[in-house]
Amino acid sequence: MTDTGPAAAPTVLVLGGGTRLPKALRAHGCHVVYGGTLAEFGPGHRDACDEALLLSDDGEAWLERAVALHKAVPFDRVVTVRERFLTTAARIRDALGLQGDPLRTVLLLKDKALMREALADAPGTPAVRAALMRAPGDLAAFAARAGLPVVLKPRDGSGSQGIQILRDTADVERAARLVAAVPDALLAEEFLDGPEYSVESFSRAGEHEVLAVTEKFTGDNAVEIGHVVPARVDTARYEALAAATRSLLDAVGLTEGPAHTEIIVTPRGPRVVESHNRPGGDGIIDLVREVTGADVRDLLAAHVAGARPPARSGAAGAAATWFLTAPPGLVTEVTGWEAAEASPGVVDTDPDVAPGDTVPELRGSDDRCGSVIATADTPDEALARARAAAARVRITTRPAPAEETPAP
Repeated sequence: MTDTGPAAAPTVLVLGGGTRLPKALRAHGCHVVYGGTLAEFGPGHRDACDEALLLSDDGEAWLERAVALHKAVPFDRVVTVRERFLTTAARIRDALGLQGDPLRTVLLLKDKALMREALADAPGTPAVRAALMRAPGDLAAFAARAGLPVVLKPRDGSGSQGIQILRDTADVERAARLVAAVPDALLAEEFLDGPEYSVESFSRAGEHEVLAVTEKFTGDNAVEIGHVVPARVDTARYEALAAATRSLLDAVGLTEGPAHTEIIVTPRGPRVVESHNRPGGDGIIDLVREVTGADVRDLLAAHVAGARPPARSGAAGAAATWFLTAPPGLVTEVTGWEAAEASPGVVDTDPDVAPGDTVPELRGSDDRCGSVIATADTPDEALARARAAAARVRITTRPAPAEETPAP
């Protein structure tokens, strides 16, 4: 028998994102082709990849170019941890016959209407009443069946963008006009009342490992304003959240990579709100790393390379992030970030507005004004530290002239 030597390291197309994933892949000996836009390709990316494919965000162009490039530089894997590239990566994998979660799975997670259909009869995932809004009258009919309040959301959205809670008939009548303007684009769901969590997981060959459970806090219009890891839950609730997550991921056919699954625990038990085959946003990836030592980008790189998962060693007992908000208007003064940075336990601050910027009404994650991350021995202490540091920042606004106010 002839010894063919060790298998060649895979060639990996990484779509979007920063440098941590491509650097980790190269550390495992992979040949990395980074795909992104010219604007996001920085000096760090030059040292993190072997080749680069820079295009616009046009999904069709990415598919055509990747298939063409594959003939010269055959890809073994196509991966991404960026929301906007999830569908494109799956389309390329399907077109090239590569390993990874198929397009159907990704679409089930991105399209909330399709996800609800898939979960309707799935074991272990209690159904949530929902209906796709095809005509204005559908909304009033659904509200009559499900009862008020009702949640109205984009069927394909993230970052809490576009979510509305309709609490009375006036809200329903107003929202019906939006349904008329964008038929088949909005999903109505029963209102789920209870504490909110997300489950951060990593899957290998269909086995889903729970990395952490995040406790979530929301403000106006259901926009998330805080997180803490680990969530303050007992063993029974933790196991129920983990079981609901695994059932959901099984139902949609996810087999590998990171997932971020959002769940509300109602009086009737856990109910899945949505899930994504990517890491959690809003700095959750950083909270999990601070506490568990696990970074899903490192886990993904090792998995793709066929290497052992990296060792884990979390430095903190708990980590929390708190987001800053401000009254809508023109920012006239921002103070206190230096004090926030010097506050006990603070490991990161992220100012997001400056004098001259306009703060819109809080309708989505992009409308927040910055964040603070703090660590401590316990979740309560980490949360208190993050909130106390955020409270040291003062963002002063004045009403903006009509032409300066962003449209909702």
